[in-house]
Amino acid sequence: MSKSGLNEFLLEIIHREEIKTVLAITQKDLSAFAEVCEDSLDSLSILNLEHLDNNAGEPNDLCIVFDDIPISKTQIGFIKNALSQKILIIQKNTYDDQNFAELGFTHDTEITAAKIYSYNLKTYNNKRGWNNSEGWANPENFEKYRW
Repeated sequence: MSKSGLNEFLLEIIHREEIKTVLAITQKDLSAFAEVCEDSLDSLSILNLEHLDNNAGEPNDLCIVFDDIPISKTQIGFIKNALSQKILIIQKNTYDDQNFAELGFTHDTEITAAKIYSYNLKTYNNKRGWNNSEGWANPENFEKYRW
């Protein structure tokens, strides 16, 4: 995927999801991406992985982890819990899919030059109709007795 193709892909996500603040975790030069997004974003923060744990900043609408950064499950968990509810992880084709699936990420199959994994807390665990007191064995006793 070319740089401009990636920038267009990310810009499309920013517009579709109405993103205003982005945290990018990379060592790459993102000046071209910043120019493309300057009218759409209120804030674009760029962090190196060493500063991730020390970042006490406010949460962002979207966090993008680029393929130049090897990231651990613990660091991904920190991002999910403290920094952003929407995450994109761009990896080269050599990464193990199971690690991301275990963390609730889905693989975007439209992009072939890189593997892009996404996580969105709002769509991750949709509410199911059967998961309520009416679907249980004794709904009349729900919250009445200690079973």
